[in-house]
Amino acid sequence: MVMSTAGLARERVARAPVGSFFRAVDLPGSRAGVNTALSRLRASGDLVSVDRGLYWKGVKSRFGAGHPSMVDRAIARAGSVGVGPSGWAASQALGLSTQFPAEPEVAVISAPPAMHGVRFHKRNNLARAELKPLEIAVLEVLRTYPAFVEVDEEALKEKLSALNKASRVDLEKVGRVALSEKSTNLRRYLGLVKSAMVS
Repeated sequence: MVMSTAGLARERVARAPVGSFFRAVDLPGSRAGVNTALSRLRASGDLVSVDRGLYWKGVKSRFGAGHPSMVDRAIARAGSVGVGPSGWAASQALGLSTQFPAEPEVAVISAPPAMHGVRFHKRNNLARAELKPLEIAVLEVLRTYPAFVEVDEEALKEKLSALNKASRVDLEKVGRVALSEKSTNLRRYLGLVKSAMVS
């Protein structure tokens, strides 16, 4: 039996974990059918519309589904490939700072989208495309360390080691991509990544 566009969209949303983003262009079916399905899912409270053609799955509760953070929204809006937090947002994402930036910063390898309230930084290392947002955050922290970080080198190493052991970041992959970076500051602190891998 062939499932309708609405049925496919409902199934995809139901299977996805909370915090997932959906773009109309990523779902199967005609554009009109997908838009109608997403509109119905938004009306039922299964999705939240966060931007034109961009939806988010929150937690269904009597208080509403909530909203994604501005950083997560910016990463999704930028396309997620080679995209991750920068500045204070990177340090906060990695647990290296309690500061919440008034204007979140995000690093991208493609053309930055137009988005009010977020500062985008264009990076030219296309090897970043193989990294997850949290791994991009590691590169961004090392580019500017010790700025935007509230811990010393030993605590930074321990945090990176813990993230690596928990499989939240792949430090081997980060180190490989870092070799293509031109930042002298990042190269200066690349030893922290290597030592975190063995600690």
